[in-house]
Amino acid sequence: MTKDGLPRFLVALSIKQPWAELILLGRKTIEVRSWPTDFRGPLALHTGKKPDLEALLKYPDINATYLGGFVGVTELVNVEVFSHASWSRLRTEHLVPGPMPGEVFGWRFRHVRRLKRPIDANGSLNLFPVPENARQAMEL
Repeated sequence: MTKDGLPRFLVALSIKQPWAELILLGRKTIEVRSWPTDFRGPLALHTGKKPDLEALLKYPDINATYLGGFVGVTELVNVEVFSHASWSRLRTEHLVPGPMPGEVFGWRFRHVRRLKRPIDANGSLNLFPVPENARQAMEL
């Protein structure tokens, strides 16, 4: 760990807006993914360059205009496969409308912290390493 509490090697997950902003606001604590991971621990949050336009219309009250960079850090504490029952029961935590879209996984976050300033950077599919220059520029 470094003096700012972040590990020297950090991985990231790219999330479309407004979902990333909802996570930063604490309104969304479970991210829905079509794939699981064995990874647990500190995770940088990255916003994709293209927003989820339908979701932006559903959440006009939040400012989700920043695209294409690192915006926060969280801790990934659990990943579980959704059942139809858990999908419905946890809707207030994952916020995804509609029926469960096939087999999906809930990535549970805690200790979400927003960066003082976003850091412009390209994202990637799946978990990806945070470049060292971006990691060094992160201020919580």
